[in-house]
Amino acid sequence: MTHPSTEWVLDQVASVVTDVESTYTLAGGDDVSVRRVDRDTSRIWDGDGTLDMSTSIRERSAALEKGVYIGAQYADSVEEPIGTEYDLDKEVVVGVRLEGLTSQDGNWGHVDPEGADGVPWHGPDGFLRRVKAAIYAGREYPDADPDVGFTHLSLANEADQSSNYADYFRTDVDVVFDGFETLP
Repeated sequence: MTHPSTEWVLDQVASVVTDVESTYTLAGGDDVSVRRVDRDTSRIWDGDGTLDMSTSIRERSAALEKGVYIGAQYADSVEEPIGTEYDLDKEVVVGVRLEGLTSQDGNWGHVDPEGADGVPWHGPDGFLRRVKAAIYAGREYPDADPDVGFTHLSLANEADQSSNYADYFRTDVDVVFDGFETLP
């Protein structure tokens, strides 16, 4: 079962899927493909199948040639009692991983730093910025869990690991939901 906060993140970035697929094309004229993945269950939300984003890049190279991926996974919850009632100050963390393979130098991926033969990763129109903007669009009172009244969210611990590879793009970031839960 998918955690409600993970579902919220995947739903929130749906506009990125539509926008990127309608804006960018590959060298052969095909649309850039974007897929959302529930990393808790490995289920691909956009289409059929599964993808385990924790396996090595080599094991997933065929999948990375089919598109760029937005994966979300429930990471942690921290709660602290407040006041004299059964109320909690609650923080929920969802880890987001963005992955893609370059379309340059004979590779068959969907990322092109220039944006001519794929989606750019960095920059004002880059994939990373689009995903962050889509998440931040719901930053005030996100309805990410029916049992928790979240007041806001923030992004933390961004780790761009793209420089570690010649043809693979990866960025990890945590979505931190902050709010209150009232227990009976």
